[in-house]
Amino acid sequence: MQLPFDIIHTLLEFTSIVDLVNFCSTCKTLRIHLRNESIWRRVCQPYGLRDFTYFPSQSARAVYTQLLHPYGCLLGLWANDSPFYGKILEFRLLAGDETEQGGIIGEIWSSPSMSPANDPVPPSYVRAVKLSFEHEEASSKSSDSPASSHGANDPTVRVYCDRGATSQDDSETRSSRHRASLVRLSATNLGKFLQFYRKKVNLPDFPPHISPWYDESRGLPRIPEVPEMTSHHAEIIKLYPAARLPAVFVAPTAVRKPPAISICCPLPPTQCRCQILHTTVLPFDNLDARAPRYYPLKGRILPGVDPESSDWSVNDLDGIWYGSYGPSGTECIYLAHDQEMDTLEATKITGDVHVPRGCVSWILHTPPENQRDALQGYWTAVRSDGFVPRRMLMGHGTIAGRGFTDMAIVELLAGMVTADQIDIFWAEIHEFRSYRRYKGRTP
Repeated sequence: MQLPFDIIHTLLEFTSIVDLVNFCSTCKTLRIHLRNESIWRRVCQPYGLRDFTYFPSQSARAVYTQLLHPYGCLLGLWANDSPFYGKILEFRLLAGDETEQGGIIGEIWSSPSMSPANDPVPPSYVRAVKLSFEHEEASSKSSDSPASSHGANDPTVRVYCDRGATSQDDSETRSSRHRASLVRLSATNLGKFLQFYRKKVNLPDFPPHISPWYDESRGLPRIPEVPEMTSHHAEIIKLYPAARLPAVFVAPTAVRKPPAISICCPLPPTQCRCQILHTTVLPFDNLDARAPRYYPLKGRILPGVDPESSDWSVNDLDGIWYGSYGPSGTECIYLAHDQEMDTLEATKITGDVHVPRGCVSWILHTPPENQRDALQGYWTAVRSDGFVPRRMLMGHGTIAGRGFTDMAIVELLAGMVTADQIDIFWAEIHEFRSYRRYKGRTP
Protein backbone atom coordinates (compact mmCIF):
# COMPACT_ATOMS: atom_id res chain seq x y z
CA MET A 1 0.00 0.00 0.00
CA GLN A 2 1.59 3.27 -1.16
CA LEU A 3 -0.57 5.71 0.79
CA PRO A 4 1.31 8.05 3.15
CA PHE A 5 1.54 7.04 6.80
CA ASP A 6 -0.62 9.93 8.06
CA ILE A 7 -3.35 9.25 5.49
CA ILE A 8 -3.55 5.59 6.53
CA HIS A 9 -3.91 6.55 10.19
CA THR A 10 -6.59 9.09 9.36
CA LEU A 11 -8.55 6.35 7.60
CA LEU A 12 -8.05 3.98 10.52
CA GLU A 13 -9.67 6.50 12.90
CA PHE A 14 -13.01 5.76 11.22
CA THR A 15 -12.91 1.99 11.82
CA SER A 16 -13.81 -0.06 14.85
CA ILE A 17 -10.98 -1.84 16.63
CA VAL A 18 -12.19 -5.24 15.34
CA ASP A 19 -12.25 -4.00 11.73
CA LEU A 20 -8.91 -2.31 12.25
CA VAL A 21 -7.21 -5.50 13.43
CA ASN A 22 -8.77 -7.55 10.64
CA PHE A 23 -7.81 -4.97 8.04
CA CYS A 24 -4.21 -4.63 9.24
CA SER A 25 -3.83 -8.41 9.31
CA THR A 26 -4.30 -8.68 5.55
CA CYS A 27 -0.65 -7.93 4.75
CA LYS A 28 2.71 -7.33 6.39
CA THR A 29 2.82 -3.67 5.36
CA LEU A 30 -0.43 -2.86 7.13
CA ARG A 31 0.41 -5.03 10.13
CA ILE A 32 3.19 -2.60 11.02
CA HIS A 33 0.56 0.02 11.79
CA LEU A 34 -0.79 -2.08 14.65
CA ARG A 35 2.41 -1.27 16.53
CA ASN A 36 1.57 2.40 16.54
CA GLU A 37 0.64 3.41 20.08
CA SER A 38 -1.59 6.28 18.95
CA ILE A 39 -4.13 3.76 17.59
CA TRP A 40 -4.36 1.90 20.89
CA ARG A 41 -4.44 5.08 22.95
CA ARG A 42 -7.41 6.18 20.88
CA VAL A 43 -9.42 3.01 21.56
CA CYS A 44 -8.65 3.31 25.30
CA GLN A 45 -10.12 6.81 25.50
CA PRO A 46 -13.82 5.75 25.52
CA TYR A 47 -13.07 3.92 28.79
CA GLY A 48 -11.77 7.16 30.30
CA LEU A 49 -8.09 6.19 30.12
CA ARG A 50 -5.75 8.80 28.62
CA ASP A 51 -2.75 8.67 30.95
CA PHE A 52 -0.73 5.43 31.02
CA THR A 53 1.87 6.64 33.53
CA TYR A 54 0.80 4.19 36.20
CA PHE A 55 0.67 1.18 33.93
CA PRO A 56 4.47 0.76 34.09
CA SER A 57 6.17 -0.92 31.14
CA GLN A 58 2.80 -1.73 29.58
CA SER A 59 2.03 -0.46 26.12
CA ALA A 60 -1.35 1.02 25.31
CA ARG A 61 -1.89 -2.02 23.10
CA ALA A 62 -1.35 -4.36 26.07
CA VAL A 63 -3.64 -2.32 28.31
CA TYR A 64 -6.40 -2.49 25.72
CA THR A 65 -6.06 -6.08 24.52
CA GLN A 66 -5.39 -7.68 27.92
CA LEU A 67 -7.46 -5.49 30.26
CA LEU A 68 -10.02 -3.21 28.63
CA HIS A 69 -11.17 -5.41 25.75
CA PRO A 70 -11.82 -8.57 27.81
CA TYR A 71 -12.85 -6.88 31.07
CA GLY A 72 -14.09 -3.40 30.13
CA CYS A 73 -17.70 -4.60 30.21
CA LEU A 74 -17.31 -4.97 33.97
CA LEU A 75 -17.32 -1.20 34.42
CA GLY A 76 -20.57 -0.26 36.11
CA LEU A 77 -22.90 -1.81 38.66
CA TRP A 78 -23.56 -5.49 39.44
CA ALA A 79 -26.11 -6.99 41.86
CA ASN A 80 -25.64 -10.38 43.49
CA ASP A 81 -28.08 -13.09 44.55
CA SER A 82 -26.82 -13.52 48.11
CA PRO A 83 -29.87 -14.82 50.03
CA PHE A 84 -32.03 -12.19 51.72
CA TYR A 85 -29.52 -9.35 51.81
CA GLY A 86 -27.93 -9.12 48.35
CA LYS A 87 -24.98 -6.85 47.53
CA ILE A 88 -24.05 -4.27 44.89
CA LEU A 89 -20.56 -4.33 43.37
CA GLU A 90 -19.33 -1.37 41.35
CA PHE A 91 -16.38 -1.70 38.99
CA ARG A 92 -14.50 1.39 37.89
CA LEU A 93 -11.26 2.20 36.12
CA LEU A 94 -8.35 3.23 38.35
CA ALA A 95 -5.74 5.28 36.51
CA GLY A 96 -3.28 4.78 39.37
CA ASP A 97 -1.00 7.14 41.27
CA GLU A 98 2.41 7.26 42.97
CA THR A 99 1.40 4.55 45.44
CA GLU A 100 -0.64 2.16 43.30
CA GLN A 101 -0.70 0.79 39.77
CA GLY A 102 -3.67 1.34 37.52
CA GLY A 103 -6.28 -1.32 36.83
CA ILE A 104 -9.97 -2.07 37.31
CA ILE A 105 -11.19 -2.09 40.89
CA GLY A 106 -14.44 -3.44 42.30
CA GLU A 107 -16.04 -1.80 45.32
CA ILE A 108 -18.93 -3.10 47.40
CA TRP A 109 -21.68 -0.66 48.31
CA SER A 110 -22.01 -0.54 52.08
CA SER A 111 -24.87 0.93 54.13
CA PRO A 112 -25.32 1.22 57.91
CA SER A 113 -27.38 -1.44 59.65
CA MET A 114 -29.48 1.28 61.29
CA SER A 115 -30.72 4.58 59.88
CA PRO A 116 -33.42 7.10 60.84
CA ALA A 117 -36.74 6.58 59.08
CA ASN A 118 -36.56 10.04 57.53
CA ASP A 119 -32.84 10.10 56.74
CA PRO A 120 -31.54 7.14 54.70
CA VAL A 121 -27.78 7.12 54.27
CA PRO A 122 -26.17 7.01 50.80
CA PRO A 123 -23.79 4.09 50.22
CA SER A 124 -20.12 4.13 51.07
CA TYR A 125 -17.68 2.14 48.96
CA VAL A 126 -15.37 -0.62 50.20
CA ARG A 127 -12.64 -2.02 47.97
CA ALA A 128 -13.00 -5.76 47.42
CA VAL A 129 -11.29 -6.79 44.18
CA LYS A 130 -8.74 -5.53 41.68
CA LEU A 131 -7.72 -6.56 38.16
CA SER A 132 -4.23 -5.38 37.23
CA PHE A 133 -0.87 -6.28 35.71
CA GLU A 134 0.79 -6.41 39.14
CA HIS A 135 2.75 -9.49 40.11
CA GLU A 136 1.50 -11.64 42.94
CA GLU A 137 4.56 -10.94 45.08
CA ALA A 138 3.58 -7.27 45.09
CA SER A 139 0.75 -8.18 47.44
CA SER A 140 3.05 -9.28 50.22
CA LYS A 141 6.10 -7.05 49.79
CA SER A 142 6.25 -3.33 50.40
CA SER A 143 7.92 -1.05 47.88
CA ASP A 144 9.10 2.53 47.83
CA SER A 145 7.42 2.92 44.43
CA PRO A 146 4.79 0.24 43.85
CA ALA A 147 3.48 2.04 40.81
CA SER A 148 6.75 1.75 38.93
CA SER A 149 8.04 -1.80 39.14
CA HIS A 150 5.68 -4.70 39.77
CA GLY A 151 4.22 -6.17 36.60
CA ALA A 152 6.95 -4.79 34.33
CA ASN A 153 6.95 -6.29 30.82
CA ASP A 154 4.39 -8.93 31.77
CA PRO A 155 1.07 -8.28 29.97
CA THR A 156 -0.89 -10.71 32.12
CA VAL A 157 -3.94 -9.45 34.01
CA ARG A 158 -4.39 -10.93 37.47
CA VAL A 159 -7.35 -10.81 39.82
CA TYR A 160 -6.84 -10.06 43.50
CA CYS A 161 -8.94 -9.92 46.61
CA ASP A 162 -7.89 -6.41 47.48
CA ARG A 163 -8.79 -3.98 50.25
CA GLY A 164 -6.75 -1.24 48.62
CA ALA A 165 -3.49 -1.84 50.49
CA THR A 166 -0.54 0.44 49.63
CA SER A 167 3.08 0.65 50.76
CA GLN A 168 2.01 2.89 53.64
CA ASP A 169 -0.23 0.20 55.15
CA ASP A 170 0.89 -2.17 57.87
CA SER A 171 2.19 -5.62 57.00
CA GLU A 172 -1.04 -7.35 58.03
CA THR A 173 -3.09 -5.22 55.64
CA ARG A 174 -0.63 -5.79 52.79
CA SER A 175 -0.48 -9.54 53.33
CA SER A 176 -4.28 -9.78 53.20
CA ARG A 177 -4.14 -9.04 49.48
CA HIS A 178 -3.99 -12.27 47.49
CA ARG A 179 -4.89 -13.91 44.20
CA ALA A 180 -8.50 -14.69 43.40
CA SER A 181 -10.39 -15.50 40.21
CA LEU A 182 -13.18 -13.88 38.26
CA VAL A 183 -15.44 -16.56 36.78
CA ARG A 184 -18.03 -16.33 34.03
CA LEU A 185 -20.86 -18.70 34.94
CA SER A 186 -23.40 -20.31 32.65
CA ALA A 187 -27.16 -19.90 32.99
CA THR A 188 -28.89 -21.87 35.73
CA ASN A 189 -32.39 -22.71 36.91
CA LEU A 190 -31.36 -23.01 40.55
CA GLY A 191 -33.12 -20.81 43.06
CA LYS A 192 -32.94 -20.29 46.81
CA PHE A 193 -35.37 -21.47 49.48
CA LEU A 194 -35.66 -21.34 53.24
CA GLN A 195 -36.78 -24.54 54.89
CA PHE A 196 -38.61 -24.37 58.21
CA TYR A 197 -39.98 -27.35 60.09
CA ARG A 198 -42.78 -28.59 57.80
CA LYS A 199 -42.76 -25.33 55.83
CA LYS A 200 -40.78 -24.11 52.82
CA VAL A 201 -40.42 -20.46 51.83
CA ASN A 202 -39.55 -19.57 48.23
CA LEU A 203 -37.13 -16.66 48.03
CA PRO A 204 -37.67 -14.39 44.99
CA ASP A 205 -35.93 -15.50 41.81
CA PHE A 206 -33.01 -13.15 41.14
CA PRO A 207 -33.32 -11.96 38.51
CA PRO A 208 -36.90 -12.91 37.67
CA HIS A 209 -38.03 -13.80 34.17
CA ILE A 210 -38.84 -10.15 33.45
CA SER A 211 -36.69 -7.74 35.42
CA PRO A 212 -36.70 -3.93 35.18
CA TRP A 213 -33.25 -3.63 36.75
CA TYR A 214 -31.37 -6.28 34.77
CA ASP A 215 -29.17 -4.60 32.13
CA GLU A 216 -29.43 -6.73 28.99
CA SER A 217 -27.25 -4.29 27.03
CA ARG A 218 -24.19 -5.14 29.10
CA GLY A 219 -22.05 -8.06 28.12
CA LEU A 220 -19.99 -10.41 30.25
CA PRO A 221 -16.17 -10.61 30.33
CA ARG A 222 -14.59 -12.18 27.29
CA ILE A 223 -13.34 -15.25 29.14
CA PRO A 224 -14.37 -18.91 28.89
CA GLU A 225 -17.74 -19.73 30.43
CA VAL A 226 -17.82 -22.22 33.29
CA PRO A 227 -20.90 -24.49 33.54
CA GLU A 228 -22.94 -24.34 36.73
CA MET A 229 -22.03 -27.60 38.44
CA THR A 230 -23.75 -27.13 41.80
CA SER A 231 -26.02 -29.97 42.85
CA HIS A 232 -29.30 -28.94 44.38
CA HIS A 233 -30.32 -29.77 47.94
CA ALA A 234 -33.94 -30.81 47.39
CA GLU A 235 -33.31 -34.27 48.81
CA ILE A 236 -30.66 -33.35 51.37
CA ILE A 237 -32.91 -30.83 53.08
CA LYS A 238 -35.45 -33.59 53.79
CA LEU A 239 -32.85 -35.29 55.98
CA TYR A 240 -31.63 -32.12 57.66
CA PRO A 241 -31.93 -32.17 61.46
CA ALA A 242 -35.07 -30.37 62.58
CA ALA A 243 -33.14 -28.77 65.44
CA ARG A 244 -30.98 -26.91 62.92
CA LEU A 245 -33.85 -25.50 60.88
CA PRO A 246 -34.54 -23.05 59.34
CA ALA A 247 -31.87 -23.46 56.66
CA VAL A 248 -31.25 -21.94 53.23
CA PHE A 249 -30.87 -24.39 50.34
CA VAL A 250 -30.92 -24.38 46.54
CA ALA A 251 -33.22 -26.28 44.22
CA PRO A 252 -34.51 -25.95 40.64
CA THR A 253 -37.17 -23.35 39.86
CA ALA A 254 -39.19 -22.55 36.75
CA VAL A 255 -37.12 -19.42 36.08
CA ARG A 256 -33.83 -19.77 34.25
CA LYS A 257 -31.31 -17.20 35.43
CA PRO A 258 -28.97 -15.75 32.78
CA PRO A 259 -25.19 -16.15 32.74
CA ALA A 260 -23.39 -14.24 35.48
CA ILE A 261 -19.99 -13.54 37.00
CA SER A 262 -18.62 -14.54 40.37
CA ILE A 263 -15.57 -13.62 42.46
CA CYS A 264 -13.98 -16.80 43.79
CA CYS A 265 -11.30 -16.88 46.47
CA PRO A 266 -9.20 -19.99 47.27
CA LEU A 267 -8.90 -19.04 50.95
CA PRO A 268 -11.49 -19.92 53.61
CA PRO A 269 -13.63 -17.04 54.88
CA THR A 270 -11.69 -17.00 58.15
CA GLN A 271 -8.56 -16.00 56.22
CA CYS A 272 -10.06 -13.68 53.59
CA ARG A 273 -11.75 -10.56 54.86
CA CYS A 274 -12.98 -9.69 51.36
CA GLN A 275 -15.31 -12.67 51.18
CA ILE A 276 -17.58 -11.30 53.88
CA LEU A 277 -18.05 -8.19 51.74
CA HIS A 278 -19.83 -10.19 49.02
CA THR A 279 -22.41 -11.73 51.34
CA THR A 280 -23.96 -11.09 54.73
CA VAL A 281 -23.86 -13.71 57.45
CA LEU A 282 -27.33 -15.20 57.78
CA PRO A 283 -29.14 -15.90 61.05
CA PHE A 284 -29.94 -19.32 59.54
CA ASP A 285 -27.93 -22.34 58.43
CA ASN A 286 -26.89 -22.04 54.79
CA LEU A 287 -26.32 -25.15 52.66
CA ASP A 288 -25.32 -23.07 49.63
CA ALA A 289 -21.53 -22.73 49.77
CA ARG A 290 -21.23 -21.09 46.34
CA ALA A 291 -19.87 -17.60 45.86
CA PRO A 292 -22.75 -15.26 44.93
CA ARG A 293 -23.66 -14.76 41.27
CA TYR A 294 -23.44 -11.15 40.06
CA TYR A 295 -25.75 -9.77 37.36
CA PRO A 296 -25.42 -6.45 35.47
CA LEU A 297 -27.49 -3.72 37.12
CA LYS A 298 -28.78 -0.69 35.24
CA GLY A 299 -27.01 2.37 36.54
CA ARG A 300 -28.51 5.29 34.63
CA ILE A 301 -29.22 8.40 36.66
CA LEU A 302 -32.09 10.61 35.49
CA PRO A 303 -32.18 14.31 36.40
CA GLY A 304 -34.93 14.99 38.89
CA VAL A 305 -37.82 17.25 37.91
CA ASP A 306 -39.39 19.59 40.45
CA PRO A 307 -42.74 18.05 41.48
CA GLU A 308 -44.20 21.57 41.38
CA SER A 309 -43.40 21.76 37.67
CA SER A 310 -45.92 20.91 34.98
CA ASP A 311 -43.14 18.87 33.33
CA TRP A 312 -43.02 16.41 36.23
CA SER A 313 -43.78 12.80 35.33
CA VAL A 314 -43.60 9.43 37.05
CA ASN A 315 -41.28 8.41 34.21
CA ASP A 316 -38.64 10.70 35.73
CA LEU A 317 -38.36 8.47 38.81
CA ASP A 318 -36.79 5.43 37.13
CA GLY A 319 -33.42 4.33 38.50
CA ILE A 320 -31.66 3.37 41.72
CA TRP A 321 -32.93 4.82 44.99
CA TYR A 322 -32.01 4.13 48.61
CA GLY A 323 -34.45 4.17 51.48
CA SER A 324 -34.86 3.54 55.16
CA TYR A 325 -36.19 0.18 56.31
CA GLY A 326 -36.24 0.82 60.04
CA PRO A 327 -34.12 -1.62 62.08
CA SER A 328 -32.79 -3.13 58.85
CA GLY A 329 -31.12 0.16 57.94
CA THR A 330 -30.73 1.66 54.49
CA GLU A 331 -31.45 -0.56 51.47
CA CYS A 332 -31.23 -0.02 47.72
CA ILE A 333 -34.24 -0.34 45.44
CA TYR A 334 -34.78 0.03 41.71
CA LEU A 335 -37.75 2.12 40.59
CA ALA A 336 -39.36 1.40 37.24
CA HIS A 337 -42.46 2.91 35.68
CA ASP A 338 -44.78 0.38 34.06
CA GLN A 339 -46.22 2.20 31.06
CA GLU A 340 -49.03 -0.29 30.50
CA MET A 341 -50.23 -0.38 34.10
CA ASP A 342 -49.20 3.22 34.83
CA THR A 343 -47.61 2.16 38.12
CA LEU A 344 -44.29 2.80 39.82
CA GLU A 345 -42.69 -0.42 41.06
CA ALA A 346 -39.84 -0.59 43.60
CA THR A 347 -37.80 -3.81 43.52
CA LYS A 348 -35.34 -4.51 46.30
CA ILE A 349 -31.76 -4.84 45.04
CA THR A 350 -30.55 -5.27 48.59
CA GLY A 351 -32.87 -6.65 51.24
CA ASP A 352 -33.11 -7.86 54.79
CA VAL A 353 -34.04 -10.92 56.82
CA HIS A 354 -37.74 -10.03 56.59
CA VAL A 355 -38.28 -8.91 52.98
CA PRO A 356 -35.40 -10.20 50.79
CA ARG A 357 -33.63 -8.86 47.71
CA GLY A 358 -35.63 -9.37 44.53
CA CYS A 359 -38.97 -8.76 46.24
CA VAL A 360 -41.22 -5.90 45.14
CA SER A 361 -41.11 -3.56 48.12
CA TRP A 362 -43.96 -1.34 46.97
CA ILE A 363 -46.09 -0.34 44.00
CA LEU A 364 -47.58 3.15 43.64
CA HIS A 365 -49.98 4.77 41.21
CA THR A 366 -51.49 8.20 40.68
CA PRO A 367 -54.83 8.49 42.50
CA PRO A 368 -58.02 9.58 40.74
CA GLU A 369 -58.55 13.33 40.71
CA ASN A 370 -61.62 13.12 42.94
CA GLN A 371 -59.59 11.44 45.73
CA ARG A 372 -56.72 13.90 45.95
CA ASP A 373 -58.31 16.33 48.43
CA ALA A 374 -59.19 13.48 50.78
CA LEU A 375 -55.67 12.04 50.52
CA GLN A 376 -54.09 15.40 51.24
CA GLY A 377 -56.33 15.75 54.26
CA TYR A 378 -55.26 12.32 55.53
CA TRP A 379 -51.61 13.23 54.91
CA THR A 380 -51.99 16.39 56.97
CA ALA A 381 -53.57 14.43 59.80
CA VAL A 382 -50.69 11.94 60.09
CA ARG A 383 -47.79 14.26 59.23
CA SER A 384 -46.50 16.50 62.00
CA ASP A 385 -44.41 19.04 60.04
CA GLY A 386 -47.32 20.57 58.10
CA PHE A 387 -45.78 19.81 54.70
CA VAL A 388 -48.32 18.85 52.03
CA PRO A 389 -46.89 17.64 48.70
CA ARG A 390 -48.41 18.68 45.44
CA ARG A 391 -47.74 15.27 43.89
CA MET A 392 -49.28 12.38 45.78
CA LEU A 393 -49.33 8.68 45.00
CA MET A 394 -51.06 5.74 46.61
CA GLY A 395 -50.52 2.00 46.54
CA HIS A 396 -49.44 -1.08 48.44
CA GLY A 397 -46.27 -2.34 50.10
CA THR A 398 -44.84 -5.67 51.25
CA ILE A 399 -44.13 -6.55 54.87
CA ALA A 400 -43.19 -9.93 56.32
CA GLY A 401 -41.95 -11.73 59.38
CA ARG A 402 -38.46 -13.04 59.92
CA GLY A 403 -37.46 -15.40 57.10
CA PHE A 404 -40.01 -13.90 54.65
CA THR A 405 -42.86 -15.59 56.54
CA ASP A 406 -46.39 -14.30 57.03
CA MET A 407 -46.06 -11.92 54.11
CA ALA A 408 -48.76 -9.25 53.93
CA ILE A 409 -49.70 -6.45 51.55
CA VAL A 410 -50.43 -3.14 53.29
CA GLU A 411 -51.72 0.24 52.15
CA LEU A 412 -49.36 3.13 51.45
CA LEU A 413 -49.61 6.86 50.85
CA ALA A 414 -46.70 8.63 49.18
CA GLY A 415 -45.75 12.20 48.46
CA MET A 416 -43.01 13.80 46.37
CA VAL A 417 -41.08 15.93 48.85
CA THR A 418 -38.48 17.07 46.30
CA ALA A 419 -37.41 16.00 42.83
CA ASP A 420 -35.16 13.40 44.47
CA GLN A 421 -37.08 12.34 47.58
CA ILE A 422 -40.27 10.35 48.12
CA ASP A 423 -41.81 10.04 51.58
CA ILE A 424 -44.11 7.06 52.11
CA PHE A 425 -46.53 6.57 54.99
CA TRP A 426 -46.77 2.89 55.91
CA ALA A 427 -50.20 2.72 57.53
CA GLU A 428 -49.65 -0.69 59.13
CA ILE A 429 -46.71 0.54 61.21
CA HIS A 430 -47.92 4.17 61.29
CA GLU A 431 -44.57 5.55 60.18
CA PHE A 432 -43.16 7.72 57.41
CA ARG A 433 -40.07 6.46 55.62
CA SER A 434 -37.96 8.40 53.15
CA TYR A 435 -36.49 7.23 49.82
CA ARG A 436 -33.89 9.23 47.91
CA ARG A 437 -32.58 9.05 44.37
CA TYR A 438 -29.03 7.76 44.01
CA LYS A 439 -27.19 10.55 42.18
CA GLY A 440 -23.78 8.98 41.80
CA ARG A 441 -20.59 9.37 43.71
CA THR A 442 -19.95 12.65 45.44
CA PRO A 443 -16.53 14.20 44.73
